[in-house]
Amino acid sequence: MSYVRSKALIAALTIAGLAMPASAAMTVGTFLARANALRDQGPMALMSPDFPALKAEAKAATNQLKAERAARAAAGKPPIACVPEGESVGIMDMLDGLNELPASYRKRPLKDGYARVLANLYPCR
Repeated sequence: MSYVRSKALIAALTIAGLAMPASAAMTVGTFLARANALRDQGPMALMSPDFPALKAEAKAATNQLKAERAARAAAGKPPIACVPEGESVGIMDMLDGLNELPASYRKRPLKDGYARVLANLYPCR
């Protein structure tokens, strides 16, 4: 592959949001902007190329939270949220919760926004 074609491919992937380094987490604000745009499309959102990308981001954030929960438990620290066994939060409820967060959360990683929504829904008492 030529140098020019390689640069063009990297530029295209970057524009598509696919060339983010593994350490770069999508922010709550970016996720919401893209997810709310999809929500506005109704059922047609399922055909959008953005849908699988956002689904992967949500899954990554969920996996990060599970790992963080296990690490906190191993360290003897209390969990951030106490989700009852067998409970789960649907994507629409999660989006609503993210939309209700203070503006200060918009620049935080999506994982942090998810954690705050879960803590709001399922506080530990």
